[in-house]
Amino acid sequence: MPSSDLVVSGVRVEQAARLDELLLLMAERLRSDPSYGATKLNKALFLADHLHYKRHGAAISGAAYERLPRAPAPRSLLAVRQGLVDRGEATLDARGYLGHLQHRLLPLRPPREQDFTETELTMVAEVAGTLRGHSHTSVLGWQLASEREEIPYESAFLSTSTPNRAELDRAAKLAADLGLAGNGGSRRRGSGGVERVLRTVAYECRTDNLRASYPRAAEVLAGIAWALARWPGGFHRIPDTRLHLLKTEWPVPALGTWFSLESESRCTVWAIDEILPYVPEEDGSD
Repeated sequence: MPSSDLVVSGVRVEQAARLDELLLLMAERLRSDPSYGATKLNKALFLADHLHYKRHGAAISGAAYERLPRAPAPRSLLAVRQGLVDRGEATLDARGYLGHLQHRLLPLRPPREQDFTETELTMVAEVAGTLRGHSHTSVLGWQLASEREEIPYESAFLSTSTPNRAELDRAAKLAADLGLAGNGGSRRRGSGGVERVLRTVAYECRTDNLRASYPRAAEVLAGIAWALARWPGGFHRIPDTRLHLLKTEWPVPALGTWFSLESESRCTVWAIDEILPYVPEEDGSD
């Protein structure tokens, strides 16, 4: 049996070894941060893996992350961390900080930086620097997921930003062109009079054509589909129209707007626009 097919605690050996090194590398970068503890390490691993996937098309470790009460964390974290301690490659240190007990993983050997690409090392350094001194950074995938649910890498494409004036103006024009301006017919309401939000994915354009013309379109679509099932509050209603907007943070060239009609009185719009120039802050990780 090839070594890549061996399984340790539900994680492939190759992936576990990769997570070993990422844990040591991130812990080494965070150890001088006074607010460094287990929760910050978990969040830093999540951000490094997911933002590298978003920017470069591949995660650093490929670990599966799940929602825990205080932060996302690799599903195999405890087994991998204990393995490092048992082999004498790291130690666990407990200390008080601002009235709380911190559990800090501290490397006892240097991480093998030669195992990482330049973009991976840059991402780890960027995430560690961004989190330094901060006890909380919002992570959208964690917010949307249920307890112990796996958070897909495609959630990295979602945006929490509200529509800007240009997007509102474009939406108003689109609504007029489609005959969807104004309040239209009555809206369906759920229990308590709360308006129900469309949670199915349907597109005016052919998604197979989109996938053929844009290699990462399937990933963006998967992130949107995952959000639609969990995030009614992420829809921004466009004033004086029957349009709703769900934004992403990934540019899709030559694509203006997708829309789907549930009925003559409802329309859900997700706009995906090219973002130039690209800056790290647009990841939502600042």
